[in-house]
Amino acid sequence: MPSPPRHIKLTHRLAFKLTVWVGLGLVLLTTAMAFWAVRQQERQSIEKMLQTGNWFSDTVKRATRYDMLKDQRQSLHHVIEAMGRQPGVEVIRVFNKKGRIMFSSRSGEIGKLVDLDSEACYACHFKDRPLERLAVTERSRIFSLAGKGGHRVLGVINPIYTEPACYRDPCHVHPPEQKVLGVLDVALSLRGVDQEVAATTRQVTLYAAVLAAIICAVVATFTFLFVNRPLTSLLGATRRITAGDYDQPITPQTDDEIGAVAAAFDLMRQGIKEKTEDLEHGRRQYQRLFEEVPCYITVQDADFKLLAHNKRFERDFGPSVGRHCYLAYKGRDSRCPNCAVAKSFADGLVHSAEEKVVGADGSPRYFLNLTSPITDKKGDIVAVMEMATDITDVLRLEEELKRSEEKYRLFFNNDPNPIFVFDAQSLEILDANDRAASEYGYPLRELVGRSFLDLTPAADRLQVRNFIALKGAFLSTVRQVRAHGEVFFVNLRASYGEHMGRRAVIATAADVTERLKTEQQLIQAAKMATLGEMSAGVAHELNQPLSVIATGSSFLSKLVSRGQAPTPEELLQVAKEMSQQVERARRIITHLREFGRKHEVSAESISINEPIQGVLGLLGQQLRVHDIRVETALEPNLPPILGEVNRLEQVFINLIMNARDAIEERRATQPGLEGLIKIASFAQDGRVVVTVADNGGGIPAGSQDRIFEPFFTTKEVGKGTGLGLSISYGIVRDLGGSIRVENRPDQGAVFYLSFPMHREASA
Repeated sequence: MPSPPRHIKLTHRLAFKLTVWVGLGLVLLTTAMAFWAVRQQERQSIEKMLQTGNWFSDTVKRATRYDMLKDQRQSLHHVIEAMGRQPGVEVIRVFNKKGRIMFSSRSGEIGKLVDLDSEACYACHFKDRPLERLAVTERSRIFSLAGKGGHRVLGVINPIYTEPACYRDPCHVHPPEQKVLGVLDVALSLRGVDQEVAATTRQVTLYAAVLAAIICAVVATFTFLFVNRPLTSLLGATRRITAGDYDQPITPQTDDEIGAVAAAFDLMRQGIKEKTEDLEHGRRQYQRLFEEVPCYITVQDADFKLLAHNKRFERDFGPSVGRHCYLAYKGRDSRCPNCAVAKSFADGLVHSAEEKVVGADGSPRYFLNLTSPITDKKGDIVAVMEMATDITDVLRLEEELKRSEEKYRLFFNNDPNPIFVFDAQSLEILDANDRAASEYGYPLRELVGRSFLDLTPAADRLQVRNFIALKGAFLSTVRQVRAHGEVFFVNLRASYGEHMGRRAVIATAADVTERLKTEQQLIQAAKMATLGEMSAGVAHELNQPLSVIATGSSFLSKLVSRGQAPTPEELLQVAKEMSQQVERARRIITHLREFGRKHEVSAESISINEPIQGVLGLLGQQLRVHDIRVETALEPNLPPILGEVNRLEQVFINLIMNARDAIEERRATQPGLEGLIKIASFAQDGRVVVTVADNGGGIPAGSQDRIFEPFFTTKEVGKGTGLGLSISYGIVRDLGGSIRVENRPDQGAVFYLSFPMHREASA
């Protein structure tokens, strides 16, 4: 863009133009006004002179009337000569109707005949018909006298009308029908008027010139201060902006429109600065991207010669501007058969092509080329930019990924457990292995697309949905249903991630039906053994209500044998006590029967305190018989867990019976030891925890790591099977919990049981 001129000629400056045009306009306007004023003054002066001339003419007529009536010519001539010598009077003449000068203040004119078409006679004798009555303006004229200094003269003619005295007097010969006898012509000098007008003209001209000069000076000063200087500042600012200097602010020097323009220019400067900085930032960013983008970028002409390339290209292939692209880095002596650059030159569109080239080390390399045309202002294609991305490693990774996928599919399909991949939200099965299809009895094509809940009985679907919603990792003993309706049990293990862009769950279902059957048999056997051990305590528990019933019966029998009738109050008291003892015995027998019966595996939301209190109800009397005190610290209103009361009772029975045996073994070496079992329940870190502690001898050294192994026991031969803790470990693990033991030498052992809280989720 061409820069503005640094110096402006004086005649081109705005102040000069404004001053000249304002001054010229003012001079013209002043001249016109002065001319009008002078003309007005001249007109008024002439009107005044005209009135004076008319008055003077009437005065002359009145002064000479008597002499004219008496025809005293000598006297009349003296009067006219005397009045003609008055200052300002040029001449006084009397004409008869024929145009002959009868009397004149100039003696040499008397008797001369004046042309009727002259300016003194023309008004009255227009078209040969004298007018009898004329206005004073029509009877006056202004003319210049030659040879008299050229000044102007105002001439006023005054008709001399006939009077009765004129035609009645015997000395006169004028007929009565003659209305005008002659004309009195008075010529007054306008020299004074002309001098006054000339003086006024000079004065007005001087005033106008001075006023024009002052106004021009004021306009020039105002223009310089309030127009030229601000505009000069703006011009300098535009030059700086044109030169690329956007940092110097433009400060408005006035608060008028030019100041507003300066403020607008400053806003424009700031906008241009921001846009320029953005453009510069974009240019640098583009240049940086061009140079540092992790691919080869070249610009080629129609002959496939390189016009430019980025640093990455230069680093790997050396400076190649001017060389053909196929020679520079594609290892060819002619252009590629499927050249994307040629296609972009042909149709002006973006193209892509995959090419195989030979690298500098002789190894094959693969490039993915993207081309885009570069056009000029007219839209003609002048070059094509080619982006070549080395995809050799990508293709290798694709091959490795393909092999990895085949390996994954091999592992996935040959896993011994069913594996499902399903949507975390809708639970739609997205994929499944062959084992899942065979285990559940569905063809794989029918299994994919189903809801995972279709494989779960309706009563357990809420449990499975809650497990997925809470992102659980392990869910034990879940019922599943095969295609033909058979129900079986599995342990679900789930992990969470993404599959094909969707939030997905990978679930493994391990069939535990046979293990549960075996476990149930072992649990049942352990229950029978436990019932056998509890027989003495249970007998004592039943003996107490039976004793109360026998006592009541004996009391009633004695009264009858004595012939005494019991009172209604006594009967009511005995019947009430016997009923309470019968109900107590019934509860003991019912609990024993429920405990000993084989239960179906069915997890539900329960409180951990419920199985603890049930076990203490069964074993309480037996522990008291063994002189063992039980202390409980069960936290009320604990969050529920997902479990089974019957199976958890088996766990706590095993722990309490082991604690009893440990206390008895310690008593063998420490007679008189007071047995103590402490049971506590509480919530901690989002889990429900139960501790069972005793003051027995603890676990022998070296046995702590094996205590949960099947058939491992520290008891004497014949006193333990080694299955109690193993079964307890399996039950706790199946419920998603954990169990561990902490040995306290000479203080007993503490078992810690931890279960996940069961949070309800919407179905």
